[in-house]
Amino acid sequence: MSQETTPPQVAQQATQTTPDLGGPLTLLGTFGSQTNLQALLKLRGGTIATVSRGDLVNGQTVVAIEDGRVALARNGTAHWLEMPAPTS
Repeated sequence: MSQETTPPQVAQQATQTTPDLGGPLTLLGTFGSQTNLQALLKLRGGTIATVSRGDLVNGQTVVAIEDGRVALARNGTAHWLEMPAPTS
């Protein structure tokens, strides 16, 4: 399967500056097949990371990815990180 070129309007939306929402991580989106979902996270400072289940990010393990949300765990405690609500 070959990678298609990203349409310009999608690339522009994917690379817009997002506000720092006060937390160390912001979920920008989830993508992939239902059996292999990945998530796009913005870390504090602006770094963007693509993560899969089992990855470590900011000292937390990605334990689940669902459409529009990611479960992260540290020291046996898990929480959901959800996409911010649209501003418009």
